[in-house]
Amino acid sequence: MRWGPLLLCSWPGLPGLWCKGHWSSLFAAIGFSILLNIALISSFLWKWSLGEAFPLIAWPVICLIWAATALVSYNRLTDLVAVPVTDKVATTERPDTLFIQAQHEYLRGHWGEAQTLLNRQIDQHPRDIESRLLLATLFRHSRKLDQSLQQLKEIKRFDEAVEWNFECKREEELIREIISTQDGEKLEHSSTLESNNKNEWSDAA
Repeated sequence: MRWGPLLLCSWPGLPGLWCKGHWSSLFAAIGFSILLNIALISSFLWKWSLGEAFPLIAWPVICLIWAATALVSYNRLTDLVAVPVTDKVATTERPDTLFIQAQHEYLRGHWGEAQTLLNRQIDQHPRDIESRLLLATLFRHSRKLDQSLQQLKEIKRFDEAVEWNFECKREEELIREIISTQDGEKLEHSSTLESNNKNEWSDAA
């Protein structure tokens, strides 16, 4: 048997004061202490100082208050020591949970799932620079360069982006390299087509 809960409930107001710091519990504990001291003084120190009837009334009242508050406190002890769970905490995930899941999906090559998780994370935490940066990287890998650049632009709007300047610049450089490569491939393809056309006209002539 655990004596802790019983001892905690042995004094009126103590559970609420100890677990929650309620002012009402403090006043109840002080009020009961004052009443008990008055009863002790009038009964044993200054006998009959408040009249012969006072101790006869005070002690039954004190016992009744003590028993009632002890019973109520013991029944409510579970609620008092429980950590309150708000609707927001119950319905939303921890700040990093979605990002960590998105990282795992990204490393496994599941880019669609990673994008979905990152979008949810950003909806809940718009200033999450790390999630936006990972989303920009994901868009770069999937060659959605406009969307990647848009995420990098969004990152620059936040003060926290100062700590991520190097990573953002690196992403922009990589995107420029891809664009440059694509332009070179288009130019080479265009030159090849033009050369083939010339050869066809020459053969025809």
